[in-house]
Amino acid sequence: MNIDQRPDLSLQQHLHLTTELKQGIAILRMSALELSEFARKCVEENPFFDDDDWVEPRHPLTPDRYVPDVSADALFEKRGHGSPETFDAERSDMSQRSFSFDRYLAEGDTLDEFLLDQLRMQVDSPRAKDIGEYLIGNIDGSGYLRTSVDQVAVALGAPEREVARVLELVQQFEPTGVGARNLAECLELQLRRSGKLTPTLERLVKSHLAEFETRTPASIARDMGLSLAELNEALDVIRTCNPRPASQFGSPSRPIWPEVVVESCGNGEYEVSLQDFYLPHLKINPTYRAMASNVKERDAETYLKEKLKEAESLIDGINFRHATLHKIACCIVEMQVEFFEKGYDCLRPLTMVQVAEATGVSESTVSRIASGNYMQTPRGVFELRFFFHSSAYRAADRVVSSISVKHRISELVEKEDPSNPLSDQALSEALAREGVSVSRRTVNKYREELGIPARAARRRS
Repeated sequence: MNIDQRPDLSLQQHLHLTTELKQGIAILRMSALELSEFARKCVEENPFFDDDDWVEPRHPLTPDRYVPDVSADALFEKRGHGSPETFDAERSDMSQRSFSFDRYLAEGDTLDEFLLDQLRMQVDSPRAKDIGEYLIGNIDGSGYLRTSVDQVAVALGAPEREVARVLELVQQFEPTGVGARNLAECLELQLRRSGKLTPTLERLVKSHLAEFETRTPASIARDMGLSLAELNEALDVIRTCNPRPASQFGSPSRPIWPEVVVESCGNGEYEVSLQDFYLPHLKINPTYRAMASNVKERDAETYLKEKLKEAESLIDGINFRHATLHKIACCIVEMQVEFFEKGYDCLRPLTMVQVAEATGVSESTVSRIASGNYMQTPRGVFELRFFFHSSAYRAADRVVSSISVKHRISELVEKEDPSNPLSDQALSEALAREGVSVSRRTVNKYREELGIPARAARRRS
């Protein structure tokens, strides 16, 4: 039920529940390091936490403080919020209506922060902020949007037109070209912003850019009704653009601490554990708890009760995040077990909807947990978001994901003859011989996403 429809709640109770829901959303979004800093700040400001609550960070591979069977249901029923599913529904209703708790971000000039600052300055609508934050969370280190308008609309339950409008706004942010879905759109955004976009350049970028892989400049110029000199002049303008608009930001300087650890038990079985080495043991100071119940002075009573609720909300939020993260990580490992056994070729298509249905949480909760949280596995360290890929291709004996296809393209390019590099068509044919049918256009798209230059740029005499 939407809390605005609950007449049994006083205004004060309404505000407390609202604050707890907002804090719960924020905690779900945080990585281990971000949550650690947020918790440290709360411990410093709230007298209900003991002075020794803060424990210095431990090495990530010394687990002795996390109990993986924390019951999310018990945590929320204890507080009177119902089940985690009810919490998800109420949180979803509220986020769609009027609330968006800003993500707690560490200091540092990252692309996410830069874009979020611009979003906050230009958007007042909470709904638009939610959409904008989701879009920004799916922009990669080069500045490209790695999801589609319809996928965002489904994930947030928003109309596609509304998502498209917010995306248009994000694409107006600095650095110019950010939020583009492909190279052609990136170049068009930059040319339009600089005032250099002529009808000829627009036609070249939209319709003929990919053709330089397989056709000669002279034939493209002929099709466009241009002289070769005019085409070269247009290409010179395009070369002034930055194909990776966010390259100046680089990667965040913060270290990656995988909170999820996956260890092989043999026989195709894996153990999933959480490392809370960067989090404090939070507990309520019993002296202050008793004082909150017995104090008679009205202002002091109000202050203590508010701080007690804040402390309880933080502890419950952290425990709920732990339980949800563990549940989602276990589900990912179960569904991607062939990847852990055999490698990239066996990474199966997997969507957040599938994991949401299997774990009983909302898709938006899966999205928040998957972003910024890392998993240490026998095959390396991966962001949880790595395991989600909806594109599927049928091979001879299995279904493979887009990431498997990209990995194979990268391997083929790595082994090619430098004096005669593989064209996108040749890469497509090589994949077809292995039983995976991928069009040349899709190969071109994946190659660009991998940052692999075109054939001509890879040729070495």
